[in-house]
Amino acid sequence: MYVQDISTTFISNSLSFLHTMKSKKRLYLHDNDGFTLIEMLVVVLIVGILGAISAPSWQGFLNRQRMNSARGELMNVLRDAQTRAQSRRQSVEVNFPDTGSLSPGDSPLAVEVKDAAASTPGIETILGSGEISDNFQLDADAPLSIQFDHDGRVAGANVNTPFVIKIVDSSSTSSNPPQSCVIVTTILGGIKPAN
Repeated sequence: MYVQDISTTFISNSLSFLHTMKSKKRLYLHDNDGFTLIEMLVVVLIVGILGAISAPSWQGFLNRQRMNSARGELMNVLRDAQTRAQSRRQSVEVNFPDTGSLSPGDSPLAVEVKDAAASTPGIETILGSGEISDNFQLDADAPLSIQFDHDGRVAGANVNTPFVIKIVDSSSTSSNPPQSCVIVTTILGGIKPAN
C-alpha cells in the first residue's frame, strides 16, 4: 500500500511536471512569433501601390477645394463691394486682372475694389489665401471690371449680364479644365456660385 501511494504520487508529480514543461514550451514558442521579411515587403508594396493610385485623386480633390474656397472669397469681395456702394451712396468698381498682361510677381488671382470716382488705387485682395498656386487664374468677361451703383445694382452700359468670373486651372491638360465660377446674374446685382 505504501509503495502504491509512492508510485501514485510519483506519477502524479511527473505528469504535473510534464504539463508545466509543455505549457512553458508553448509560452516560449509564442515569443518567437512575428512577421517575416517577405510579409513585411508585401505589405509595404501594397501600401505603395495604393498610395500611387490615390495620389492624383487626392491632388484633384485639394485643387477643387482650393478653387471653391477662392470662389467663396470672390463672392464675398463682390458682395462687400455691393454693400459698400449702398452704404456710401456712391459707385464702387471691382477690377479683375488681365491675365494676358501680368507682370512677374503679379498674382493672377488679385481683385481690386475701389471707389469708381477715385483716381487712387483701391484695396487689393488676393483670392485663395496664398494656398493656390499660380496655375489658377481669373477669367472675367470683358470689360475686366464691374461697377455697382449707389443702389448696389450693376452700373455701366458696357457690362452685359450675366457677368461671369471664372477661376480656371490653367495647368490642366484636359480640353475642359476644372473651373469654378461666380455669376452676377442680373442688372440688380444678384450673385451666385456655379461650376
